[in-house]
Amino acid sequence: MKVFLSWSGERSRKVAEALKYWIPDVIQEIDPWVSSQDIAKGGKGIEEITHELSTTDFGIICVTPENQASQWINFEAGSLAKKFKVAHVAPFLIDMKIAGLTGPLSKFQATEGKSRDDVRKLISDMNRASSGRMVAEDRLERAFTRSWPELEEALRDACRATVLEGVHHSFERSKEEMLEEILLLVRKQEYRGASLEGKENQAEEKLSRTRRISEDEFIVASFAKIGWQVTGSSWENSEVHITARRAESNEAFLSRDFIGRIAKSLGRAVVVINDSGDPLIRSGVDVP
Repeated sequence: MKVFLSWSGERSRKVAEALKYWIPDVIQEIDPWVSSQDIAKGGKGIEEITHELSTTDFGIICVTPENQASQWINFEAGSLAKKFKVAHVAPFLIDMKIAGLTGPLSKFQATEGKSRDDVRKLISDMNRASSGRMVAEDRLERAFTRSWPELEEALRDACRATVLEGVHHSFERSKEEMLEEILLLVRKQEYRGASLEGKENQAEEKLSRTRRISEDEFIVASFAKIGWQVTGSSWENSEVHITARRAESNEAFLSRDFIGRIAKSLGRAVVVINDSGDPLIRSGVDVP
């Protein structure tokens, strides 16, 4: 069974990495994944994280008082919740109580990391969720009892780590990057479902309806970032036609690099036109 470990910030990362090595000591068939350890240098972070989100079986969100409002944490939690039932998403609380959990994460059944009983229940939940052979309860209890002191010490170390005010971890993503990741995630999940059910045509129709919402949001957010307003978009054959205008007092031009990135994310050529229907720029061609 694959378990996705989500984190944001130094203390959260330390716990995620500790869980990655500790969980298989208790249940050998579980394969935890954490971005700080499992993305090779030079690897494409967004694509690898998206792939893991789309193929995982259980999600653990490592939450601290300073990161529970993190866009990145809440985005990954939402992606996991949409993939399967809420019972398979578990906030793992570090240096905080369940009563202190607020916002979207509060709807999930949380685990207090300092509570041996809570962590033991989380392990039992993962054992029951395993698609392979469940570990017998007596064996599970012995393995947990033997390994618990190691995790307990790692949690104490994480709680002692200094929280730096105003410092954002490099893994925090902008809204635009998260929208781009949503596009990849939606596509992977839809095509994976089609393969499993043998209904590729039906899934393709569903995909075209579902991804348009995310694609339109991505287009609007991307253009807004450079001071342009999108007033419409349409899919014509193998091209996306985007109607956009430059905001008043904005002197930014549409560049080949910018339009190229949009085209790559959408998976087809892009043509930007003005309100009169005149072409402004086409992906791969500079227009002054």
